[in-house]
Amino acid sequence: MENEELEKWVDAYIEVYDNEEIVDEFHPCYWAVEKFADLEADAPEFCWEAMKSILAKSSSERVLTNIALGPMEELIELHGADYIGKIEKEAQTNLNFREMLRAVLETTNEEVWNRVLRARTDA
Repeated sequence: MENEELEKWVDAYIEVYDNEEIVDEFHPCYWAVEKFADLEADAPEFCWEAMKSILAKSSSERVLTNIALGPMEELIELHGADYIGKIEKEAQTNLNFREMLRAVLETTNEEVWNRVLRARTDA
């Protein structure tokens, strides 16, 4: 994925949630939300990079919550064993990331979930 394409995706995702509007599939930037769903199973690295970029650009509570309850939960559920080390490392130095992790709901892999719990509380 080209940097320009990634930035367009990131900016569109932020636009969807960085306001008080009701979000539905008719929002002109809703494609950015659907893109996570399209890529989560087979291209988790693109989703990971997009999430980190979104969190670098926005600290909106609504954006963070929607990343946590959507793309991050799916990444952890589908690829948690592969990504938990990256998640822990990012949480150590990125307060916005750690805040986002606090909104993630429990996943089915108990070992990964316990590491997520530690990562979101460690400073």
